[in-house]
Amino acid sequence: MRRVKVLHVITTLPRLSGAADNTRYTVNLLDPRHYEVHLAFGPAYQDVSQVAKHVRCIIVQPLVRAISPWNDLKAILAVFRIIRTERYDVVHTHNSKAGIVGRVAAWLARVPVIVHTAHTISFVASESPLDNWCFRIADRVCAYVSNKIITVSHLNTATYLDAGIGRPAQYVTIYSGVETERYSVAAERSPCRRELGIRANQILISWIGRLNRQKDPVTFIRAAQRLSDCLPDARFVVVGEDPLGASLEEEMKSTIRDLGLQDKVRLLGYRSDVERILSASDLVMHTSIYEGLGRSILETMLSGVPLVATAVDGVREAIVPYERGGLLAAPQDPNGLAEAAMQLLGDRSLASRLALAGQSWAKERFDVSQMVAAIESLYTELLNAQSVNE
Repeated sequence: MRRVKVLHVITTLPRLSGAADNTRYTVNLLDPRHYEVHLAFGPAYQDVSQVAKHVRCIIVQPLVRAISPWNDLKAILAVFRIIRTERYDVVHTHNSKAGIVGRVAAWLARVPVIVHTAHTISFVASESPLDNWCFRIADRVCAYVSNKIITVSHLNTATYLDAGIGRPAQYVTIYSGVETERYSVAAERSPCRRELGIRANQILISWIGRLNRQKDPVTFIRAAQRLSDCLPDARFVVVGEDPLGASLEEEMKSTIRDLGLQDKVRLLGYRSDVERILSASDLVMHTSIYEGLGRSILETMLSGVPLVATAVDGVREAIVPYERGGLLAAPQDPNGLAEAAMQLLGDRSLASRLALAGQSWAKERFDVSQMVAAIESLYTELLNAQSVNE
């Protein structure tokens, strides 16, 4: 029987990105006996080292992150030519720019099944109101040619529908998969703490993510200053980089100097052993100003570490205050985040109860095999529906 040909399209494929990880897991784990999988992406910020050998990678030179009418038109034509040559059964796009370029090209090429995954909220991602308006309108138009739109949380679906994008029947929530065993098997706590210079009696609070506007690491630094006033022995680490070239690292360093936190806060850069950092941590803080759901939140929950996070988008689906995961505070509110952290650090029984409940909840829902099985099932459903309609 002929294998189903699937093309995934994403703008960038950096090593530190929830959307890129989700896409890599999907193309790698789709059963190669039943699927021939190709992956197309732009020329910038690409890391194919973790893409399986059986997946064909295609670079689309004009596909760029910024709105660029001329390049965007060339990218649509380039993807259109790829689709017409390869004759895909399914085109599956990811994130805002590739979601527009790929869906328009697939519609022009009359691809039988067009699927889009909205990994975050496309129309709040830019600091430019005009860019956000453009993405909102483009997503409304592209919804008309989409068979299904996947969101990574039910609350994201509600946000897109409230913005007039698509119809309820088009949406399906498929949680973004994580290697659950990697994070839920506890690593030894002491070795990593020794490497970081953290004494047994010191509290370690960690922040993990990309150093960009969305993740808002500067607010973490400001919250660290509030916490340091109350807990002089507390120490703080920031794990991450900005692979997409909009790093706030210099602003973070400046803020650390201005607040006199040079001996309290360390920027560790990219780490491939995030699970060890989590095992060494007493608390993790997540400060996004908008979010699909947040891969680092899931990793933290699976590790059984309590969280303080911002009450935005899908984060509110994962963390339910006083029920599971940890506590929430308003975005860009270092005082609120510090107060929530003090509550958990001062009540270890509450922190442990919330962390264990979060760990159990995450284990049941976020394994990569569950995600890919749900995507395969969706492809089968849509392809069978097309066959019936023909």
